Amino acid sequence: MKYYSDEFKNNIVKLYHNENRSKKSLANEYGVHPTTISHWIKRAKLVELPDGGVTSVEAFKQLQKENQQLKEENEILKAAALLLGKH
Repeated sequence: MKYYSDEFKNNIVKLYHNENRSKKSLANEYGVHPTTISHWIKRAKLVELPDGGVTSVEAFKQLQKENQQLKEENEILKAAALLLGKH
């Protein structure tokens, strides 16, 4: 499996959006499979946050995952406090 730097991926996505290049032309020029480029483009899409800010889909999914983990940890701590009689 070939590794591509984040900078390289971002440059390909920018070329796709800013210069209206096709995935096929980018794939041919840079030696990357068009499906791989499609994945990079999908991950780079922006999501508007409730506070008006924006973030990438990938970063948003990571934040959701972390939020769920924190909720679960909080529930565990609440249950432990009840068991120990500290409520």
